[in-house]
Amino acid sequence: MRILEIDFEYFYYPEGVSGLSEFIEYVNANYNTFISLVQFNTEECVFPYLIKEETKQVYINVSNIDKIKEVNANILCRSDYDKKLEQVVKTKCINCVNYLEDLDGDNMKGHREKLSLDGECWAYEEKGNDI
Repeated sequence: MRILEIDFEYFYYPEGVSGLSEFIEYVNANYNTFISLVQFNTEECVFPYLIKEETKQVYINVSNIDKIKEVNANILCRSDYDKKLEQVVKTKCINCVNYLEDLDGDNMKGHREKLSLDGECWAYEEKGNDI
């Protein structure tokens, strides 16, 4: 899905706006005001994968916007995101020195902000073969 990235934050397009050029027209028409947008919370996921339920309504002062671009994102419901994250943890994280298995079997919290659903993790360090 195409969404907006504004100053390194992610947003749905406003209702009735379907592309970047339309959004720029929308911003220019409302330059001295605040606009209402639905923002994605990225504390529980790693872009380009976003959680549908993790959004909030915000008001942005359009005169303070520095960068606007259109990006592609994969927007999933929380249950689908969690299932996919669990699969990635089982295959990727088991070989990481930073992996600590939760005794309750729910080790997702420590992975949410680090591990992308495509297997990329900024904290990954492969276990060595200690002899």
